[in-house]
Amino acid sequence: MKWIHTSDLHIGKQINEFSLLEDQRFFLDQLAKLAQIEQADALLLSGDLYDRSVPPAEAVKVLDAFLSHVILELKIPVIAIAGNHDSPQRLDFCSRLLRSSGLYITGQYQKQWEKVTLFDTLGPVHFYLCPYLEPALVRADFPGKELRSFDDAFSAVCRQNLPSIDFSQRNVLLAHGFFSYLKNPDSVARSESEVSLGGSDLIDAKQLENFDYVALGHIHRPQSTGKEHLCYSGSPLKYSQSEIPYSKSVVVAELKEKGSLYLKRQALPPLREMRVIQGYFDQILQRVPELREKEDLIFFSLFDHTLIPNAMNRLRAVYPNALGLSMKRQEDDSADLLPARKASKPVKDLFEEFYQFITGEELIQEQSEIVQEACDWIQLGGEADETHSPGI
Repeated sequence: MKWIHTSDLHIGKQINEFSLLEDQRFFLDQLAKLAQIEQADALLLSGDLYDRSVPPAEAVKVLDAFLSHVILELKIPVIAIAGNHDSPQRLDFCSRLLRSSGLYITGQYQKQWEKVTLFDTLGPVHFYLCPYLEPALVRADFPGKELRSFDDAFSAVCRQNLPSIDFSQRNVLLAHGFFSYLKNPDSVARSESEVSLGGSDLIDAKQLENFDYVALGHIHRPQSTGKEHLCYSGSPLKYSQSEIPYSKSVVVAELKEKGSLYLKRQALPPLREMRVIQGYFDQILQRVPELREKEDLIFFSLFDHTLIPNAMNRLRAVYPNALGLSMKRQEDDSADLLPARKASKPVKDLFEEFYQFITGEELIQEQSEIVQEACDWIQLGGEADETHSPGI
């Protein structure tokens, strides 16, 4: 049996009020074509279908059109679960009715996992659906048990479900959360797009090893967690500046007889690339970008030391899809950490250290004199007269 696994669609996502709906629609069109080319038996969506619990109407329309095309026209069943960004109750609406059409979706946490069984020439493949769960919800099903962390909660649910699964057959699990091996939690790379709860959201992936494949969602970077078959597909698009360095893909998996799993990561080129342009403001405006580059989604990192009036609007006149702007030191990687403030240090010295930390440069003589004048004026009580006011 062959399936395509993706997650974290975040339909309706905006970055600094810039809508990515057009980019997401483009990705979904490519995903449908890939499913057709690969002759997939199923499409797995491992949570965060929407970016918000109450998605905008246009986002619902985009996902509806995609699911209708894949299920009704391509005749490919879709198996999906809710993520932490979704509204479980909304995703569950009409879910029992939709099963007859080929959309198997579980929104709300359930003590007993829902099971979907599909058949190929070798027999059944069982798909178990475990949407994002909160420890508070799980505690209600296990009274008397101390379930504090996400791992405690998920472990209790596993103890409820795993004994009834026949692992001599072929089994797949869909789950959404931060899964890693507790002995090596740093083996899973996260980005600023995922919310961290100080480690309390970490779930031990060792509990999942007996499944033939685990389709994970929540982490935006494509990767496996400890074992190759415990697989994060990653998000289909780059949703933050921290995701720019790595490529996006979906997982094409084929499970033949028990234990025979073939995986490949298939890249789907985005409608627009996301990039960072660094430099001084005037130099960025003077350069002539290529046509494709002008259409990219761009963050700007400026080396300028002074405030630039109307900077974003001026940049968008050349780069219409500019997403954000920040100030950056040129020697960011080699700079030492900002020294801790000491009460014995003069204000002027503290300011010079702060300035060097922010800009990577030392004050020139003229700047140093102005700072000294300001410090003297403060020490005199801030008397606003021409004799003591700083020449700023």
